[in-house]
Amino acid sequence: MHRKPARTTTAEHQIGLGGAALPSAIAFFGFALGALCAVAVLAWPQTAAAQTASPSPAPPASAAQTAAPKYEVELDVPEDLRALLSNNLDLLRWRNFPGLQADQVERLADEAPAQVQRLLETQGYFSPQITVRVTCPPEADGTGPIRVVLSVNPGVATLVHAVEVQVDGPDGQPDAALSARLSRTWTLKPGSVFRDADWESAKSRALSSLLSGQWPAARIADSRATIDPQTHQARLLVRLDTGAAYRFGPLHITGLQRYPASIVERLAPMQPGQPYSQTALLDYQAALQNSPYFRNAVVDADVRQAQDGVAPVDVQVTENRAQKLSFGVGVSSDTGQRVQMGWRDLDFLGRAWRLSSEVKLQTREQSGNLRLAFPRTANGYDDSLTLLQDRTDISGLVTRNSSIGALRERTRGHIDTALALQYQAESLQPAGAASSEVHALSLNDSWTWRDINSVLYPSRGAIINLQLGGASKALLSSANFIRLYARGLGYLPIDRSNQLVFRAEAGAVLANGASGIPQNFLFRAGGANSVRGYAYQSLGLVQGDAIVGGRYLFTASAEFDHWFTRQWGGAVFYDLGNAADTWGALKPVRGYGAGVRWRSPVGLVSVDLAYGQAVHQYRLNFSAGLSF
Repeated sequence: MHRKPARTTTAEHQIGLGGAALPSAIAFFGFALGALCAVAVLAWPQTAAAQTASPSPAPPASAAQTAAPKYEVELDVPEDLRALLSNNLDLLRWRNFPGLQADQVERLADEAPAQVQRLLETQGYFSPQITVRVTCPPEADGTGPIRVVLSVNPGVATLVHAVEVQVDGPDGQPDAALSARLSRTWTLKPGSVFRDADWESAKSRALSSLLSGQWPAARIADSRATIDPQTHQARLLVRLDTGAAYRFGPLHITGLQRYPASIVERLAPMQPGQPYSQTALLDYQAALQNSPYFRNAVVDADVRQAQDGVAPVDVQVTENRAQKLSFGVGVSSDTGQRVQMGWRDLDFLGRAWRLSSEVKLQTREQSGNLRLAFPRTANGYDDSLTLLQDRTDISGLVTRNSSIGALRERTRGHIDTALALQYQAESLQPAGAASSEVHALSLNDSWTWRDINSVLYPSRGAIINLQLGGASKALLSSANFIRLYARGLGYLPIDRSNQLVFRAEAGAVLANGASGIPQNFLFRAGGANSVRGYAYQSLGLVQGDAIVGGRYLFTASAEFDHWFTRQWGGAVFYDLGNAADTWGALKPVRGYGAGVRWRSPVGLVSVDLAYGQAVHQYRLNFSAGLSF
C-alpha cells in the first residue's frame, strides 16, 4: 500500500454563513484527494462502487463478523454524544467491511464532518468544531489498519428563547382562548435545549390536543424554528388551524340481536347536537366494551360524511353470550387460598336484567351472593338488588353476616357516586369472650374521584373516596351511629423508571360505643393493602383472645418504585397506622420493607417482605390489581 501523509479536515458550521473558509493547505489536499477519489471510483469494481455509493444496506453478517477491521476509528467526543455518533456514522458502520481501499476510507472520512454536523444539530448544537485525521500505515510495512481520529467539540447548546403559539379558529381568525390554552401546555419551554425530537413532539402534542377535542380537521398550518448561531438562541413559531367545527349527530347502531337500542344509547357520554370530541368517542367505546352485555364495540364519527357540520356516530357491537358459568382459584396473603364459582344471565326474563350469583370459599372467609342488576336508566343510574351471606374467621373473631340491600350508582366523568340502603343481621363470636348479635338498617353514600393514567399499571394521578353512612335505633338497628371515612391514593412519577406511591385513610364512627354496631362499619387495620408487616385485620381492639373493630382508624403509606425493565421493578416502602376505640388511644404502629413489582397481563402484581416493628416479625404480603 502506498504511503499518504497524515491529513486534517476541519468543518465549522454556522447557520446562514455557509461554512467557514478552509486554509490554503487544506484546500490543496482536498483537491488532490478529490482527484484520487475520482480515479479510485473509476478503477473500483462495479459492485464495490455501488455498495460504497449507497452504504445504507448492512454488509453480510458473516463477512462483518469474521473480517478484521480494515481501519481503526478513535472518537474524541463528549461522552453524552458518543452513542449518537457511534450508532449513526457511516465511518464506523463500514469499518469491518472487507476489500476497502485507502482512498475509500478517506472518502468516508471526508463525509464524516457533514454527517456529524447534521447529527449534532438534532441535539441543539449548530456551531461545532469537527476535525478528522487519517493516518495510513508506512509503505515499507504495508500492513496494519488505517487509523482515523474524529475529534468533535460541539460548542454551546442552543436554547429556546421564545415560543409563539397561534391558533386560527373555524372562521380563519385568531382564537385567543385556544392560543392561550396551547401556550400553557406547550412542552418545549423557553430555557430548554432545542432538540429536533422535542420540537417535533411539542408540535405533535399541540395538534393532538385539538384533534382529541372538538376539532377533528385541525392541522399545523405553519411552523418555524429560527436559529441564531451567534447568541445560541432559538425562536419558535407554530400556527395551527382548527378547521371546521363539528357536532355529534344521531347514533347508527348495528349488531344488536337480543337487547333494545336503549342499552347502547344510555351508555353514551354525549348527546346529538353536542360539540364533537374524540375523547367522548373513546370514552363511549370503553363504556360499551366494559359493559357486560357486549364482547366488543367500535365507535366512530366520520366527519367526511358530515352534513352542515353534523357527523353521525356509527356504533358496532358484538353481544356476549347471555349465560355463563365460571370457575376460579387463587391465593391471598390476607384471606388464604380461594376457590370460587360464578354464574350469570344477562337477559333474565327476557328483559335485559342481569342475574348473577357467586360462591367463594377462602381459608378465612366464605361467602355467597345473589345479585339482580337492571339496565341503565335514562338519567344514567345503574340500580341493583343484592342478597349476601358470609362468614369470616380473622384474628380470633368469627362473624356470620346476612344482608339484603339496594344500590344506585352513577358515573359522570371522573366522579363515581353510590347510594346504598342495606339491612343486615350479624353474629359475633370472639375467642375467649361472649358472643353477641347485632343488626342495622343503614343508609350509606359514597363519592369517588378518579384520575389515573392507567387502570392496569397506574403511574400518574390520584383516587379519592369519601363515605358517609349511619343507622338509627328507631329504624331496625341495634345502635345509633354515624360513620365517616376517607381514603386517598396518589401516584407521582419522578421519571420513566421511578415513581412514588402514597396512600392514606382515616375513619371515625360517631357513637356512644362500639357495642351494637356491625363489624363492617367499624375498623381494623393490617394486611397487604393496609399496614404491611402485620396480619390481615390484626390491628384493632382486643376482646378476649380476638381482635375486633374500633371506632377510629388511621393508616398511611409511602412507597418508592423503580422499574428495571418494562415489566419488572422493585419497591421500598414505609407504612404506619392502627385502629382504636378513641382517637386518643390510636397509637400508630410501623411496618417497612421491600418488594417486587410485575406488570402482568391482568394488572400489577406486588410481592412484599415487610417487617412489623411492633411485633418484631417479618411477613410476606402479595396482592394483584389496583385495590381501592
